[in-house]
Amino acid sequence: MLEDGTVYTGISIGAETTAVGEVIFTTSVVGYPQTLTDPSYKGQIVVFSMPLVGNYGVSEDQMESDGVKAEGVVVFEATKPSHYKSVMSLEEWLSASGVPGIAGVDTRALVQKIREHGVMMGAIGVEEPQFLLEKIRKSPKYDEVSYVDSVSVKEPVELGEGDKCVGVVDCGVKKSILRELLQRGVRVRVVPCRRPELAFDCDGLLLSNGPGNPKLLDTLVEKVRQYLEYGKPLFGICLGHQITAMAFEWEIYKMKYGHRASNKPVRDLAFTDKVYITVHNHGYAVRDGQKLKVWAVQPDDGTVEGLYCENPPVLTTQFHPEASPGPRDTRWVFDKFVKML
Repeated sequence: MLEDGTVYTGISIGAETTAVGEVIFTTSVVGYPQTLTDPSYKGQIVVFSMPLVGNYGVSEDQMESDGVKAEGVVVFEATKPSHYKSVMSLEEWLSASGVPGIAGVDTRALVQKIREHGVMMGAIGVEEPQFLLEKIRKSPKYDEVSYVDSVSVKEPVELGEGDKCVGVVDCGVKKSILRELLQRGVRVRVVPCRRPELAFDCDGLLLSNGPGNPKLLDTLVEKVRQYLEYGKPLFGICLGHQITAMAFEWEIYKMKYGHRASNKPVRDLAFTDKVYITVHNHGYAVRDGQKLKVWAVQPDDGTVEGLYCENPPVLTTQFHPEASPGPRDTRWVFDKFVKML
C-alpha cells in the first residue's frame, strides 16, 4: 500500500507482520544481502527492480551489519537459491529476521510510479488495505525520524593495530568500510554518532554512511566544526559527505527518488580525470556551498559526488568507494585518506 492509496497485491515471503517505511527502489542486479543489511536502508521499504532476487541465497560473508536493516522487501520473483555458500533462502532469512516481504508485485510499474511521483511512504502487511493506509497516516514521515540512533554503537569499539588511529563516527557504518581501513594497517576506534569527540584525539576522523535526514543532525554538524579546528584529516562517506558539507554551510536537498544502484558513473574532475562505475545509495544531495571544491560528479544529472579541501584536509564521497560493483577502481580513495593521516 502506498500513501496515495495505490494497492499492490502479491504473496507474503517474509514475516507475517506489518512494516511502514519510505518506499524506494534499487536497480542493483546483485548484492541483495549487502543491500538489506546496509544500515543506510533503516526506515525504508526496498523495491528491487531486478526481477529475480534470491538465486544465490544468503551467507554470513555477505552481511554489512548484524542483520536486516530494511523495514520491508518488494520483489517480482523470489527465486530458490543454488549456491554452495548459501545457508538459507531469501524467504527464510526474512522470516527469521522478522521482516515482511512481498513477491509477485509488478515491480516495473511500481518503479515507474516512484520515478514519476517521487519516493513516498508505504506499508507491507497481510491486513486489509484500509488498515495499512491508516497505519501509514499515523506513522511519522521518513524525513521526521532520526534513524542513526538505532544503528549506531552505544559505546566505543577498538579494532586492529597500527601506528595511526582513525576514529569512525558510526552513523550506520558498513562492515566493508571498516575492513578497508583495517587492511591499510591503521587502528580503528568506532564511536557513537552523537559522541564524535571520543575520537578527536585520533589522527583522522571518518564520518560514516547512515540512514535518515541529515538536517536532523545539527548537533553532529556543530561537533564536526569543532573537530575541523584541530586541522586533522576528515573523510566523509555518503551521509558523512552530507554532514561534512553542512559543516561548511552547503545546502542539503532531497532528491526526487535518489540514486540507488551498483552501476552509477562518477567522473573525477580533480585527481584522475577518469570515470568510475560505483555503488550509490542516497536520497539526499548537496549543492551551493563554501570553501570545499567539487572533485566528483554524477555525469547523468550533475549531482555532487565528492568534495575536497587542502586546508583543513577534507575528502568526501557521496558514492561508496568501499563497494565492489564489479570493478574496484575507487579503493584508491581510502589510500588517499590514509596518506592524509
